[in-house]
Amino acid sequence: MITPFVGIGPFRLGMSREEVEQIFENLNHWRADDGISVNPSYIEMLFMREHFEYDSNARVKFIQLINPRYSGQFYIPCLYQGVDVFTTKVEDLIHSLRQEYSMVGDDDPRTGFSFAIQDLELSFWREGIMNDEIMEDPFFLEMSEENQEIEKHISILWITI
Repeated sequence: MITPFVGIGPFRLGMSREEVEQIFENLNHWRADDGISVNPSYIEMLFMREHFEYDSNARVKFIQLINPRYSGQFYIPCLYQGVDVFTTKVEDLIHSLRQEYSMVGDDDPRTGFSFAIQDLELSFWREGIMNDEIMEDPFFLEMSEENQEIEKHISILWITI
């Protein structure tokens, strides 16, 4: 669950570094069962430690979440108001959010890379723009169906205070 001004999943804005590390430890059972103990857990693939920023009091002020489809091994829904932000097409997601909130920066999902809702301190980013012309390009068509779907969606989510 993505909760503006609060956090994402088990991680909360305002947590200490120790509390964040404890959550990683508590979710250690999400580790891939491949016999290699140093492999990151699924939760570590979503929330890498370097994707947390801390304020001068060592409290979380920024959380970045990467699209879980990038791991290729698992999928965890990332919901905001019941909508999975990583599986919903960018055009649909941004159009829906613009109905309720004003955007700063890019606001046209056909041409934008970064979409920020200042009122919620919530931002979305994608690596590239996907449109009909690009989807008809031979390079795109040579990608696997899974990679084509990934390219159509939001790549990264930021939540800050």
